[in-house]
Amino acid sequence: MNGTGEARGAGRRRALTALFVTVLLDLLGFGMILPLLPFYAQTFGASEIGIGVLYASFSGMQLLFAPVLGLLSDRLGRRPVLLCSIAGSLAAYLLFAAAPGFGRWGFAALLAGRLGAGATAASFAVAPAYIADVLPSAERARGMGLLGAAFGLGFVLGPAIGGVLGLAGHVAVALGAAALAVLNFVLAAAWLPEPLTAERRARARTAAGLDPGALRRLGRDRPLGGLMVLFFLTTFCFSLMESTLALFVQNRFGFGQRETSWLFVLIGVVLVAVQGGAVGPLARRLGERRLFLAGVALLAVSLLVLPEPARLPLFAGAACLLAAGAALANPSSMALVSRVAGERTQGEGMGLSHAFGSLARLLGPLAGTWLFAHAGPAWPFRAGGALMAAALAFGVVVMRWIGAPAGPAASVSAEGAAGPGEPP
Repeated sequence: MNGTGEARGAGRRRALTALFVTVLLDLLGFGMILPLLPFYAQTFGASEIGIGVLYASFSGMQLLFAPVLGLLSDRLGRRPVLLCSIAGSLAAYLLFAAAPGFGRWGFAALLAGRLGAGATAASFAVAPAYIADVLPSAERARGMGLLGAAFGLGFVLGPAIGGVLGLAGHVAVALGAAALAVLNFVLAAAWLPEPLTAERRARARTAAGLDPGALRRLGRDRPLGGLMVLFFLTTFCFSLMESTLALFVQNRFGFGQRETSWLFVLIGVVLVAVQGGAVGPLARRLGERRLFLAGVALLAVSLLVLPEPARLPLFAGAACLLAAGAALANPSSMALVSRVAGERTQGEGMGLSHAFGSLARLLGPLAGTWLFAHAGPAWPFRAGGALMAAALAFGVVVMRWIGAPAGPAASVSAEGAAGPGEPP
């Protein structure tokens, strides 16, 4: 029996390691491109609103396709959907690199690339379901933290690599991201295992398809519906900041692409440190519900404080506080969604949550850049902080709907558990 448990633990570690590498390489490319976007768009004459549309286009396609990708991953398997996602990223980066060749249609090429990347961005919707497949319920908060650490590392190393490559021009950054996508596809095709058994995929194929009725049935579940609203609010507020941060530091501190890339590196370092090292112990002590509320509280405070300091060190400190709040809120919310959605529809539940998140990331950049252009550079942050405070109040109610888990802080394994939740 002990041998069986050790073999199962080793299999989980291998699967988590392969997923970690896949998501990390995917997010490295994403992190390289993100600080580049506003400056690359400005070379084609894009306005603040145009930059907002560029950010929002990715999320608009996620809104349409995340539930589809989640359902397809339930029925066809997580592995093929993730491989298709990597291929879509590769095509998008190549289109980014080719944009200057389109002349006055260069911005349209950037937009087409973002649309395609958003339509195939399975890492955001399928990777959390993969974690839920591999780990038992008691381990998922740490597993989501591990996934968040991969995202954070992508935001540490991606902007750093992009900042260096940016010395050779915007095209060099896009080509570097494309090269990473090729490497990712080769490694994932060779090493990434399929976590779903044929029996589970067959059961999913007999379930109801992705139709408005199926989504309404999930939405009528009060705890799950409340989590979706919270996911929307927190993501909307964060995207108000994310889409205008580069414009803000350009306006306030005179930053260019290189300096903005290093700011993203700083934010990513905090994300990695908190998600990789603090989420597991804090979840054991506080539980997923309190951990989520603590993250939302930090986000509310930091967004309100962020635009006020005139000095760069104070601004950087507020940005670190913001990153810490996101690092606590994101994995705990994903763990709560996975628990409420249930085993059979993990992919569909995660896809639905990311559809809500994508709607927020569609509307957030449009609202953020509009506020930046018409109300002033500080207002995307102030509006986000006020809405995040409202989300905190609503979150207290939703956590009561969900109810306490069976054991004391049952969101993570007992003390001393090893293996699946450890960083690979």
